[in-house]
Amino acid sequence: MRSSLRRLAMAALLLGSARADAEVVERIQAAVDGQPLLASEAKVMAELRGFDPRAALEALIDEELMFREASRLPQAAPSAEEATRALASLQERAGSLAQSLPAASLERIARREATIVKYAGFRFAPQVRVEDDEVQKAYERESAGRADAAPFEERAAALRAALTDQKLGERIEAWVKELRSAARIRYNEPE
Repeated sequence: MRSSLRRLAMAALLLGSARADAEVVERIQAAVDGQPLLASEAKVMAELRGFDPRAALEALIDEELMFREASRLPQAAPSAEEATRALASLQERAGSLAQSLPAASLERIARREATIVKYAGFRFAPQVRVEDDEVQKAYERESAGRADAAPFEERAAALRAALTDQKLGERIEAWVKELRSAARIRYNEPE
């Protein structure tokens, strides 16, 4: 019995020394409420969005928080067709870069984005109202002093859409701040 314990201890020591020389394959860059965010995910985010590493990690944290909340609503789950369209859109936005990124990562990001967008549509879009006077003021700012300005009737729909997007973006930003304030976010220092 004693010799088998010695052999087991020796094997553990040898195994431990072999692991000390091993190459690190993956690294946890941060944890959100105990869920790890991997360096490879942040790297894909940086390459895909053109962010520096820190901004990519922050964007990944925000998306993880939004996705986690959005996933709680079954209606926010994208259909197979919506997921396919989201992936195609992501690949189109990424251009030739999409070929060099892992396909599984792109699919995961596209599904996450589709879920968040669908959730935001359910939760926030009905709350966003753009009044006619807001559209009129936006038109006046846009066309001030321009003799060649398009008539209000031609620009009204585009201006209303832009103002709606702006208000929706503001609501989403406030939502992300709320999610961050309630989350436990732990960063791992780079080596």
